[in-house]
Amino acid sequence: MVHREQAETLNTLAVNVNQNESHVSDFYYAVQISVCLLKPFGAWPLANDETSKFKIVLHRASMVIATFLLIFIIAPMMVYMMEEKDVFLIIHIMCELLFTLMAFAKYVLLLWHQDRLRFCIDHVANDWRYAIISKERDIMLANARVGRTFGITSVVFMFSCGTLYYLQPIVTPNLVNEDNVTVKLHPSACEFLVFDSKVSPVYEIVYFLQLLSGFTAYSAFCGICSLMANFVAHVCGQCDVLMSLLEELVDGGKHNSGSIDDRIAVVITRHLHLLRFVSDIRSLFTEICLVEFMNASCNICLMGYIIITDMNNNESFVQIFMYFFGLVSVIFNVFMFCYIGDLLKERCQQVGAICYTIEWYRMPSKKTIDLLMPIAMSRYPATLTAGKMLTMTLTTFSDVSNTASCSKCEVN
Repeated sequence: MVHREQAETLNTLAVNVNQNESHVSDFYYAVQISVCLLKPFGAWPLANDETSKFKIVLHRASMVIATFLLIFIIAPMMVYMMEEKDVFLIIHIMCELLFTLMAFAKYVLLLWHQDRLRFCIDHVANDWRYAIISKERDIMLANARVGRTFGITSVVFMFSCGTLYYLQPIVTPNLVNEDNVTVKLHPSACEFLVFDSKVSPVYEIVYFLQLLSGFTAYSAFCGICSLMANFVAHVCGQCDVLMSLLEELVDGGKHNSGSIDDRIAVVITRHLHLLRFVSDIRSLFTEICLVEFMNASCNICLMGYIIITDMNNNESFVQIFMYFFGLVSVIFNVFMFCYIGDLLKERCQQVGAICYTIEWYRMPSKKTIDLLMPIAMSRYPATLTAGKMLTMTLTTFSDVSNTASCSKCEVN
């Protein structure tokens, strides 16, 4: 649960009663991709003013439907894999099963942390509300565009791969068994113990539900990636704003005026406000990053093995290209997680560096001591972690890529 004193800090920065007149559109611009992907499935929390019974029931119904769709594709796939004896086919099924299971796990974790997510969203909205200075707003908009770019790129990669995967049964010819009977294929392997999913109209119904299930899994996957990119981009924007305030700390300026005590108080308050937000982001995404790390480590190896084997067996170009595209998508997403974590670490370190590079020696000696805390805290910069075990940085991405490459070489 979010502590009450943390929520109260949202109002401590509102020294000026004026508000950004376009704060609603600015906030929606920053989180638009995440809202569009997560809200239809109940992963985006209700606003504080959305208290009607209809909206609450609709929100919970969205969660139930999304959970059903994900289980609908996971359970039959597990049954099919247990009955299948072909090892290579089991590896194919395991590849998609792992992805769907991990997407489901991240979706459940996001629902589990709805209170903390609601606080983070309110925090971002509050920062936009009081961005009344044009320079500050421009800095935040520039970083918001970076977050949107990450989200859009993730959507393009994952949904392009998903479109190829779910259209494969249509563009490839159907199989003919030993009895000269055409066997209809589903996008995902499935086995229903109570009915035959290969006959009409059950085949069409199952196909449609699998499409909805895949759309749910990809939306949850991309939505969470976009959400993390939005939050970290917002932190980067606040770091840039804080550094601009620090540059005006010694002599004062247009954006940080008043006495030396007032200027220091503004800087320290903004810094603490930022650190609390970063702490909540870390708590929100630590398990999700661990799940993503596990998904990437396993699927990079499995897809690499499938691509190499399919090329040796002269399989169709469509199938090889589909798995290659999927491999690129998985690599890009884990790269995005690690790059975002590295960006967060770098920006937090820059705050400490700017504290030292300003002309602090021109300040009264007793006032200079107040800058020691930001400098000391920047020596231990905030980082995103995978289960509080691995830091999500580009070094971690390099280790994952090298490990996966070595595993594929040994298999080959």
